Amino acid sequence: MAKTEFPEAELVRRVFVVREMDLPPQVLLTKRSLLRWFALASGMISEQESRSTVLEVLDALFYFQFQKRLDPTALEIIKYIKEKHSKKVSEKLLRYHLNKLVALNLLQRKSTKYSFNPSPYGERKDLKASYNYWIREHLEKSLKDLEFVIGKLQEGYSK
Repeated sequence: MAKTEFPEAELVRRVFVVREMDLPPQVLLTKRSLLRWFALASGMISEQESRSTVLEVLDALFYFQFQKRLDPTALEIIKYIKEKHSKKVSEKLLRYHLNKLVALNLLQRKSTKYSFNPSPYGERKDLKASYNYWIREHLEKSLKDLEFVIGKLQEGYSK
């Protein structure tokens, strides 16, 4: 078995990317700009990114969950993107984006259907409660752990 250079890598459970961003009023004018802002702020896309498939995937998920009130399959999402955005998305690429959302616990897959992962303390369709439970609480714990470690480092170097 190969020795890992950084054994602490085994301690990593999930990676969150959160960008501090301005939220100018024009972002609030269209769904597309809101989706792009959300994807950029949450690390789903990077600055200067021209690929937009994740935006179409998010659009489809919001459409099915909040407008149609149903949990879509991957094939339904592909069909929606093709019809609404005139864009062909391979099932492999779609599953890549869906799996990233599942890994963050924002999305869940039951059988062949996808839905936003509800908070155990909120309503099933309350996406804010889901975000707070699955993302925010974990980020806050990580920040508290960082603060604790900074204190320990300061103590260690002050001796």
